Amino acid sequence: MAPRPDPSAAAANAGRPARATSLTSYPDGPVVLRGPFRLVDPAGVELRTHRRAVALCRCGRSRLGALCDGTHRSTGFRAPGGPPREVERVVTVPLPAETG
Repeated sequence: MAPRPDPSAAAANAGRPARATSLTSYPDGPVVLRGPFRLVDPAGVELRTHRRAVALCRCGRSRLGALCDGTHRSTGFRAPGGPPREVERVVTVPLPAETG
């Protein structure tokens, strides 16, 4: 499931400063996506969350599919590759205005 900018958020925020979309990886836990976004499955179907933040599963055992349900805690999930790296910079990308 790939995060995509939410064009309806752009229309709602016209004239306001752009908000950043961020991904935060938690040690041995989920990746949290915050800010304006859309989640789209491999078939192109949008998953509507109506939230400003979602936790994405990394353990692969969530009963909510791509969304974290906390199962990583009870299964002893350990993320591969060691501790997360520090982010060198944050990029704010303004969302395109909705057309139509």
